[in-house]
Amino acid sequence: MEKNNHLSLLIFLLFTIFSHQLSAQLNVPFKVRHQSFVKGDMTIIANNIVNRKDSFVKAVAPYNSTDYSAKHNDELNMEYIDIDNDNSTFSSSNANFSTEKTANLKVVYAGLYWSATYKYNIGKQKRNRKYVAVDKDRDAFDVVKLKLPRQEKYIDIKGEILFDGLNENGFEENAPYAVYADVTKLLSDLQNPQGNYTVANVRATNGTLSGGVSAGWTMIIVYEDKQETGKFITTYDGFTGVSKESSDIDFNGFQTLPEGKVNLKIAGAGLEGDLGLKGDQISFKSAENEDFTILNTKVRDFNNFFNSSITINDEVFAKRFPNSQNTLGYDSFLMTVYNPDNQVIGNNTTEAKLRFKSTGDRYFMFFSAFSVEVLETAKAIDEIKPNELLVENKTLQTATNTTSLSNAVALNETTENTIQKEEVKEVTQYKITATKEKEEKSQTTTKTNDNVVATKTVKTTTKKADKIRVTPIESKSRSFPGEEKGYYIIANVFAKHSNATRFVSKLQSLGIEAGYFINQANNYRYVYVSHHENFSEAQTLYFSNINEKYFGDLWIMTVNKENDKIVKNKIENTTFAKDKDVALTIKNTTIKKLIKSSLSFFEESLNYICHFKQKES
Repeated sequence: MEKNNHLSLLIFLLFTIFSHQLSAQLNVPFKVRHQSFVKGDMTIIANNIVNRKDSFVKAVAPYNSTDYSAKHNDELNMEYIDIDNDNSTFSSSNANFSTEKTANLKVVYAGLYWSATYKYNIGKQKRNRKYVAVDKDRDAFDVVKLKLPRQEKYIDIKGEILFDGLNENGFEENAPYAVYADVTKLLSDLQNPQGNYTVANVRATNGTLSGGVSAGWTMIIVYEDKQETGKFITTYDGFTGVSKESSDIDFNGFQTLPEGKVNLKIAGAGLEGDLGLKGDQISFKSAENEDFTILNTKVRDFNNFFNSSITINDEVFAKRFPNSQNTLGYDSFLMTVYNPDNQVIGNNTTEAKLRFKSTGDRYFMFFSAFSVEVLETAKAIDEIKPNELLVENKTLQTATNTTSLSNAVALNETTENTIQKEEVKEVTQYKITATKEKEEKSQTTTKTNDNVVATKTVKTTTKKADKIRVTPIESKSRSFPGEEKGYYIIANVFAKHSNATRFVSKLQSLGIEAGYFINQANNYRYVYVSHHENFSEAQTLYFSNINEKYFGDLWIMTVNKENDKIVKNKIENTTFAKDKDVALTIKNTTIKKLIKSSLSFFEESLNYICHFKQKES
């Protein structure tokens, strides 16, 4: 009998170990959502979507209790805020986007996030303090409505589910979720994007819920304003339950000003940060500093940063309706980091880290953004040094002429014609210049339809100088989360963001609709000249030298296609997909260590039980 007790204890301990380890890995790692250099800035607009309800006050009335008497959201009966008189909506709130400078403002990126605790539609707390469902239904929450400034009708917005905690260990108590949608085109198409934005039909539990009901939305807006200084802006999203174990976000791909004051802004949004519960912090550390600096503002304390408020710098963001000072568990912020004498982040810094931690109040983070002032892209594309260009798993051979851009990027690998790096015997350089239309006798000059001349200078070795495209075949698909599936014609790969953006700008000046995406595994920027849904179209454009506009080396990359499906469900290296909406990242090395340590523990425990049995006999 006692042996069975020991065995039961062993099984329980093993289960506890695995449960703890897996739940620790359950969070969705933060990844880059958007990254750009812009002469302009970033800002946020946000609001909560649920509020307290009682016999005397409706949910649309602002809740402004911020002193010791303020109740937590799990102590209040919560209800949807619904400010419009529209029968098609059950929840709605708005916020105003405006800047001091109205001229020459152009939206270059806008991302909408919404998040809530949503275990079921309606809940209540019984007299025995147990929380139960009144309406057990739980409807789809990945579609909301958005009303743009000076428009009367809503637009349906379908988002990407970042996380759903309903059936996840450690999150099932109040089942938080977070959703993202790119709304850039809707804003950039507006003649004047400034004004009131209303978000509706964000779902959350009504009534009461264990852990509390909270919900809201945040929109990050990156805009171009020629009167502003240059900024390097990166946005991130994921999902993490922040407690005593810290959660970090790494910032890289930038370089701060070589001299003078370094200006830095950070934005974020989170759920379940209660006003009366302290111990939650965010801190920042640049690569050259050994210690983290705990951040704060006049309205966000060092030790209670997530305090149920929506703030910009040192003030509560008031241009919204309702404009509650206490948003009952929903936080969104934009802050300028205080950086006296560049002590927090210095000149020529290229890496930094943002850390979230809580010793008391547990909260959920799903969005963050980073903006730092940098030098404008002053160097021309043909001034990029060859050693600044990187290609994953390839070797570049470059000439010593630093005024020319090397395009010796490896071609698409094929089973019929594999190019080994030691077999590359020549380097072709291309200097791209725009000139007036004129007749050239030189065989090295080619006139394009856009009056652009590409002059080719060849370093002759053992091959002919003629440019011959290697016939590509459809390669194995690679996973780049968040990118559209298809076939990308790649022109170059860069390690530095500034080099990638300069190259893209140069290609765009030639009439090529170029862009780039980021490989999260190595942070390289893959610059592409076109994107296609089928391989034959990509192959045709490839052989046409991009309609006679580009004569550098090219290759075709297959992205997010496996049996014509987006590679969300693909088990690849360190990532496995738990379901179609939530990808859980668990490193193979961590699993191996976990299994090894657990088996070791299991073996030692069995030895102990056997020893105990021998002593009994």
